[in-house]
Amino acid sequence: AAAYCALMVKDFAKANLYLSQAKKRTLSTKANDQWMLTNLLLAINESKTMSAATEEKILPSIKWLQQKALNENEEKIGYDNISRWKVFYRNILSEAIAKKYHVQGDIYKEALAVGAADKIFGEGNYNSSEFLHNQTDINDVEKLYDLMTGNKASSFENYLIKNNAITVSSVTDFAGTGYLRNYDYKKAIEWLLKSGASKKDTIFKSAFIELLDDREERLSTEKKTTSKLLFAQEMLQTQSLANTDKLNAAKHLYKIATGMYNMTYYGHAWELVQYYRSGSDGYFIPANATEFQKQYYGCYAAHDMFKKAMDASLDKNFKAKCLFMMAKCAQKIVHKPQYEEFGNNYDEYDVADKKYFTLFKKNKYFPQLTKEFAGTPFYKEAFSRCSYLRDFVNKK
Repeated sequence: AAAYCALMVKDFAKANLYLSQAKKRTLSTKANDQWMLTNLLLAINESKTMSAATEEKILPSIKWLQQKALNENEEKIGYDNISRWKVFYRNILSEAIAKKYHVQGDIYKEALAVGAADKIFGEGNYNSSEFLHNQTDINDVEKLYDLMTGNKASSFENYLIKNNAITVSSVTDFAGTGYLRNYDYKKAIEWLLKSGASKKDTIFKSAFIELLDDREERLSTEKKTTSKLLFAQEMLQTQSLANTDKLNAAKHLYKIATGMYNMTYYGHAWELVQYYRSGSDGYFIPANATEFQKQYYGCYAAHDMFKKAMDASLDKNFKAKCLFMMAKCAQKIVHKPQYEEFGNNYDEYDVADKKYFTLFKKNKYFPQLTKEFAGTPFYKEAFSRCSYLRDFVNKK
């Protein structure tokens, strides 16, 4: 108890002293368990970093703790089955060790620690998959792959790899997905093939469908399908055609832009780059957003590609279509106020929200669209289907 109290106030020298004194005595099974847990916490906390020496030092205790967790009989408390040792094992890895790795910038090892924490509870590995998909980047994932498939892992690293919810196939799949997020289709193909991805990994929607209205659900009349691999292959081929088939460059650029837009939160095939989509996101870019999140919610790259397609064409009707798609992208950049930004002050939030909808409707491209392209067939179709455009024209 004295060692634990010293640990809590970060007097590590006294904690070590009290533990050594306790170890000289005859300890009951329960007291010995408490000694082991305190010793493990002390070893992790007294080291400023998760160095190789620290990892080697704590490995026997981690293995001991895992066995306690695996051999545990769950307690029934009310409607819940409580696994105290599993919870402790999970928390040591996810709350102590993982965060040490995070502070020192070893995000790929942080992912391993989170994956090992998940593994102790069996299936349904939400935390590790969410961490891998949303908290790592390409460099982290490639480091993780090299560690998991190479022969340079330490004893501690091998332990984490062996006892982990993250698998090599999930790492390679996400590496391919990460390169799709970066619009690097050649590398995406390389990693998706490495993961065993095939044309059978089907997304039951078209990645190049043209929709005036944002719709993420599959259309009842829709026949086409895609996959991450097929999409990457088609985008790479279309990029090549845009450079070599100059006569049809505008058409190829528009197809690339459509694919980019359909990869976003508002797009028809968001599954190409995300594993989950909340229906309550959108129309604002999260604070501290990654570059991917900026593109996913802001449509910047799609906007710029639609502009390239418009500039490459002399067809006025085609230009109108490109400009309308640029307007759709620009609409997503207007920041929708979030309630928490106003310290839960509803009155201030309400004022900001009303200003937002005024800006949202006054799209910066509508003046050009109505002035230069009002006589085109596409404009007439867009006017009949887009209430924002009609409101702008009718000055509502």
